[in-house]
Amino acid sequence: MKLTGLEPAWLSPDVLVFRSPAGHGDLITAKRVPMARDDQYALIYEKNPQYVGRTVVMTRPDQIWRFEGESFEDLTLYPSVDHSASGNWHGFITSGECTP
Repeated sequence: MKLTGLEPAWLSPDVLVFRSPAGHGDLITAKRVPMARDDQYALIYEKNPQYVGRTVVMTRPDQIWRFEGESFEDLTLYPSVDHSASGNWHGFITSGECTP
């Protein structure tokens, strides 16, 4: 599945949001800098009001990823994106492709 088909967007230059490939309709996040939950909440729901009313799964404050690529078409994240604790997707984003 291509990341581009999952409503990807930048909440900030360091925080990515996209629809979970697990098919629940939830949005999940990945970030490249540590960020407190309150700061994540403000970024998602106060600075990006289009997400109000949608479920957006935040990450642990200390959890970060390395991002490589220039666009959603070629984006790679390290390590895997694991939101399985919330019943969502655990998989890899490699060169814009989402795989289990």
